[in-house]
Amino acid sequence: MKKLMALLAVCCSCHCLAENSIWHTSLSWIADTLPAETNFDYDSTAIKFQGCKQRSYAMHVNQPINAHFSIEMGLGYNKGELQWGVFSQKVSMTEWSMMPRYTISEKISVGLGVVTQSSVNFKSTQGQAFDLPNNREWLANTRFFTDTAGHFWDITVSSQKWQASNATGTWFERGEANNKVSLSYTGFF
Repeated sequence: MKKLMALLAVCCSCHCLAENSIWHTSLSWIADTLPAETNFDYDSTAIKFQGCKQRSYAMHVNQPINAHFSIEMGLGYNKGELQWGVFSQKVSMTEWSMMPRYTISEKISVGLGVVTQSSVNFKSTQGQAFDLPNNREWLANTRFFTDTAGHFWDITVSSQKWQASNATGTWFERGEANNKVSLSYTGFF
């Protein structure tokens, strides 16, 4: 009975001021137990105003295997809620990614990976609740580092495909692939 009460107290504490302290202590424990060369990053964003709440959580781990090879992994969860009078919507989804990366030189690295997104759970007071299909994206990435630390260019070729739900529907419902090439610049100041 004591264990059940302790578990209930922990579950109910998510709405108290100690929540942030417990959460940050847990994140610090994870970072401290990983090997010293492992990079661990946690990011949480939120927006809230009258009738709208949105939260996003993401964990990233970069585990070097040797001087030229590393594995990048990520785990994310997103949820949102919209309420206007009798009208309300809730949406949530999870995502994980894994990309082995090979460093060719100190200026160039390449990676091949996968990003998997769960089916998006969508609930509404107006009509039937439905789930959007899950999807998987395969990608090849080349990263070019600049002379400034924390700044780099990414060229990515990817193919994203959704789970088929209707053989005669739109390209999305038929589960056809969305192929693309993207160029992005990232800089941390």
